[in-house]
Amino acid sequence: MIVVNLPGGGIQQVEEGELLWMRKAFDSEWKGAVMLRLSGDRIYSVEKLSDLVDKFRSSKTSLAEFSAPDAKVKLMVSAKRVRQVKESEPQIYHENAKSVLSFGNRVLLAVKETPVQAKSLLSDAT
Repeated sequence: MIVVNLPGGGIQQVEEGELLWMRKAFDSEWKGAVMLRLSGDRIYSVEKLSDLVDKFRSSKTSLAEFSAPDAKVKLMVSAKRVRQVKESEPQIYHENAKSVLSFGNRVLLAVKETPVQAKSLLSDAT
């Protein structure tokens, strides 16, 4: 279990395997926070992204760093949770998205890396 510090002083315990990805939250979501996309929900933390990365890595979660296609945002993806990498479709996803990571259950994440680069990053992380 990983303890995540929430805005307002609360905490939430997160199972290592629940994490799909995390990134700095957009100001429109929760300014100054980090968004953690879990298998069933999303939560926000007041901790730094680097501190959360350290927590998950110390619990043996394999994380791979990706780039968002439409913003200068670092995406830290749980490599073992990615079920498939496919080529992005520009008519559906952002024009700068080259790949889409599938986590199953219709949960998808578009990234800037090509499918070959994405598979390499995921492989290196595990």
